[in-house]
Amino acid sequence: MSPTIAFLGATGGCANACLAYTLRSGYNAIALARTPAKLTALLLSQPGLTQDILDAHLRIIEGDARDVETVMKTLVVAADAHSTTLVSLIISGIGGTGEMVFTKPSPCEQIPMRVPTVPHISIPNPNITEQSTRALLGALARIAAERFGSFADYAAVAPRVTIISGAGIKKGVTDVPLLFRPLYAALDIPHKDKAQMERLLAEAQEKADNLLCGGVVIVRPSILGGDHKIAEAGADSGFTKLRVGTEKKPEIGYTVGRALIGEWIYREVVKGGGEKWVGEGVILTE
Repeated sequence: MSPTIAFLGATGGCANACLAYTLRSGYNAIALARTPAKLTALLLSQPGLTQDILDAHLRIIEGDARDVETVMKTLVVAADAHSTTLVSLIISGIGGTGEMVFTKPSPCEQIPMRVPTVPHISIPNPNITEQSTRALLGALARIAAERFGSFADYAAVAPRVTIISGAGIKKGVTDVPLLFRPLYAALDIPHKDKAQMERLLAEAQEKADNLLCGGVVIVRPSILGGDHKIAEAGADSGFTKLRVGTEKKPEIGYTVGRALIGEWIYREVVKGGGEKWVGEGVILTE
């Protein structure tokens, strides 16, 4: 059976681009989506993807990435009374979609108006990545306990996890331009959520029953721009303009295209296996 890749948050621009490259290249994938029709429409808008390709290579699980049972279904390729086959890779692009906010409700209930506040990004669920990460770890724990005879059996096939985080999150790493620091300050709420995600994954790897023993790759892009659309097959996507850094040797940049992030993850993790980047905080910028 050929390897299968699981996608969480696949309607987001970066993950959707990676999924599109993955399917167009003939890999099999399982994607978790709250609205399957939305995911299907996004994929069919991608160059080179057809309904026949989706039917042959993609399974969509409808549900919420914060639900352990649903995540378990996304990670199991096949199972019977004697064996369980897991996905080889998990790629998560989960994150809240926010908007810039310049006002807040008046502290006085008798005054029905909004008052100025420090500009910041507001998202409907400010803890979405933390909650989905807890669900992912919970799903892996149940799979290891319920579907394998021993933890060693699970560890032998534990999937590699790649998460899309963000630049400016890791303290002590210089990956944010001086002129953009006020903008990053406005990202405080979603960045705290991403930081919690990274903390949970780091703690899980330190435990004796390391559920993430397949390894973790952290992708930290600069401010995201562009949409989910990938390049036509054979066309220049601008990939050569992408600059790649690490925590030890960071790259500093202003913005980066969502489709380029997806292409990097496809090239380096899906196609390349990702072993080179396990344990790294990979900084991507243009």
